[in-house]
Amino acid sequence: MKKTAILSLFLAAATLLQAQIVDSIWTKANSLYAAGDYREAIAYYSMIEASGEVSADLFYNIGNAYFKQNILSKAILYYERAMKLRPGDPDIAHNLTMANAMTIDKIEAVPEFFVFTGIKNIRRSADTDTWAWLSILLFALCLLLFGLFLFARHITLRKCAFFLSILAVLGSANCGVFACYQKKELRDTSAAIITPAVITVKSSPDASGKDLFILHEGTKVTILETLGEWQCIRLADGKQGWILRFAAETI
Repeated sequence: MKKTAILSLFLAAATLLQAQIVDSIWTKANSLYAAGDYREAIAYYSMIEASGEVSADLFYNIGNAYFKQNILSKAILYYERAMKLRPGDPDIAHNLTMANAMTIDKIEAVPEFFVFTGIKNIRRSADTDTWAWLSILLFALCLLLFGLFLFARHITLRKCAFFLSILAVLGSANCGVFACYQKKELRDTSAAIITPAVITVKSSPDASGKDLFILHEGTKVTILETLGEWQCIRLADGKQGWILRFAAETI
């Protein structure tokens, strides 16, 4: 029992010490960024990332530091990572749009039914935790309204309570589904960003394969398959081909 207590105290102290170290590095990195030393700021931000203490703010700051150095591929990569953790953030979305506007490849996505696009935009307006809490709150509201329906004396009040309870349970279910989809997207590692200045896309996973087209840094792709040192990718417009694994870094 004493050994367990000592171990718990040791782990708590280690966690506190790590948090203090991370805070110190974070402060140093921010001061370097404010001073315009973006390369050194990235080095300090990367220390935090390597420690496992990641967040949307960290990825956003790293993206900004790369953007200030005009390293578009890395800037877009980290803005995308920040968006995964905090979808719908206007600042991240704005900077990502600016960075994408500076890329060479302008790829038009395959048209999608507007209803699906609208639902997707609503779902991505909040993160997983937010949708989960909304689902719980709406379900609790549903229970309260149903209780009002059971015990209210006036028929009009009972009808309103019943109708609103139906809406609340439907809203709770939708928020729960949104939370699940957001969690699935958060865990998805198929999306990637092209990092070299120029890369040739091949028709097969072989250097002797036919050249299909070229891509430039910052282009977003979806990894469909990995075969040795090669990866099959798909673009937003549906085009597919093979590139070397080093050419794309997963979001």
